[in-house]
Amino acid sequence: MAVRLRKVFRYPEELDEREELDEQEQERVIEQLQRQNDTRNAQYSVIFTALPLLAALVFVPSVLSAFSLLERLFSLLGLVSLVITAYIMRCSPLQDRKGKKPMNVRNERIARFHAALVPGAGAVSVLLGLVYLSAGPSYSIRPVLYLVPGAMLATILLAQKVMRSVDLTSLQDLQYNYKGA
Repeated sequence: MAVRLRKVFRYPEELDEREELDEQEQERVIEQLQRQNDTRNAQYSVIFTALPLLAALVFVPSVLSAFSLLERLFSLLGLVSLVITAYIMRCSPLQDRKGKKPMNVRNERIARFHAALVPGAGAVSVLLGLVYLSAGPSYSIRPVLYLVPGAMLATILLAQKVMRSVDLTSLQDLQYNYKGA
């Protein structure tokens, strides 16, 4: 003989009720989310730093053995642009946690340097894009490769934007407004 247990009937609005988290549980959940976000950002940083460095390998043979000086120069610009793009991904701060500006002069200079890297790499990418549009068959490197630095820069900037989009400060602001038992 089997025993069949009955479940108590509940209205749908009763099913949506949830227990509120106490202060310690709220802090623990926020800390766990922050750790997960930091781990994911570190992984993305490594991956998106490696991508431009791997793409830079395409320009190395042309820099070392291009037929014309102009082609060698453009390949060197592509190589430098990709290295700068990797540096931007690796070393540029995603955000200032408190939203404050750097306090000392050295940090301010570094911040200005980092801010100038993106437009500089962008300008080189535009120049290489123009070279692609005007390139003839005399180049030993495929002219379409001159588009790689611009594509990598756009990818890195998009990745940084996605990494910046997770902001737990609004969750921390709500933390004590909804205390549980």
